[in-house]
Amino acid sequence: MTTKSSRSRKKRASPAVAPPEPIGLHLFDYHDVDRRLHGEGIMTSTSDEEGHAQARQRALWNRLYQDERGSWRSLIVPDAEMIARIAALDLTCPQFAPVTAWVVRAATLAMAGGQPLRLDPCVLLGAPGTGKTYYARRLSQAFGVATLTIPMNLVTDRGTWFSGLAPIWRASAPGKVAQLLLDSSCASPVIVIDEIEKASPINPNETPINVLHSLLERENARAFCDEFIEIPMRAEAVIWIATANSLAPLPDSIVDRLLAFEITLEPGQMRAIHQSLFCEANAAAGGLFTVPTDALLDQVVAQTPRAMSRLWPLAFGFACAEGRRHVTRADLAQAEGVLRFRSGGRGQIGFLSGLTATAAPSPRPATQKAKSRD
Repeated sequence: MTTKSSRSRKKRASPAVAPPEPIGLHLFDYHDVDRRLHGEGIMTSTSDEEGHAQARQRALWNRLYQDERGSWRSLIVPDAEMIARIAALDLTCPQFAPVTAWVVRAATLAMAGGQPLRLDPCVLLGAPGTGKTYYARRLSQAFGVATLTIPMNLVTDRGTWFSGLAPIWRASAPGKVAQLLLDSSCASPVIVIDEIEKASPINPNETPINVLHSLLERENARAFCDEFIEIPMRAEAVIWIATANSLAPLPDSIVDRLLAFEITLEPGQMRAIHQSLFCEANAAAGGLFTVPTDALLDQVVAQTPRAMSRLWPLAFGFACAEGRRHVTRADLAQAEGVLRFRSGGRGQIGFLSGLTATAAPSPRPATQKAKSRD
């Protein structure tokens, strides 16, 4: 017969609840890096420049192999707070309401299923100055991920900005896509291709548009290979946002890969847009100025967001010089004069055409000022 021990037994600590597994992907395969470092990656250089490039390439492979983060990168998994941030873009960028609604629907679906956000590549199509790049930047901030803007008019080769340049070439280096993925902690950064239709390659047969055939296609992007790194990387979760004034110059094969949103500026939306631009410029100036009146905002209602993003800071300077903490119609008129002078008199913004010379004196040309001091 057994007796119970009088000694109290210690209760076993209940096992700690394991935190939920993070949702992400392995950006690259360590076996590929190992093969490059210790096998097929060893090459014999034929020149000093090529040798230096191969040394830099090998240093990058070593960095990948020893990176404390490993190859793991998280993916965007929306929550209620993120969706609220995205939806709030309607207050500051109402002209992009259809785009915001599309993103909110996709984010709501992902949150309901506990899945990462998935967005097809899209293009914001509209006239210059409608705030397309501004909106893309605000959207990436709502996601909380890194953003890269590639101005397509500066891409003059076959696309090394996207795909890198092999070590056999002078100034070889990784492309911006691979570099962004390696530097980021998230595999879903936002890449904005600004003015995608304006590529101007030196050799028309080597247009950078061709690189996008793979990058904008999810299945192909799963094994994207940068020419410098030479290791397959998973780029299928990148969020691509292109901007364009027209899709006509693009091949149909690229247009078919893009979900197009036509952006127009309605008069009823402009007051909210200009107030948002004022708030951003005011924050950059230390929050010195009071919110402009509706009457003043109505004076600039016909202007593009691009024009007003330049005018507000100039107008702040005129107001501050007068010892004021509010912007007047005259301040904006003088700011307009500065922009006209800086552009050599080409074109006019002209939204204050009814302003008298007494209320807003035009700035003298620099040559006249110089003569008055002599």
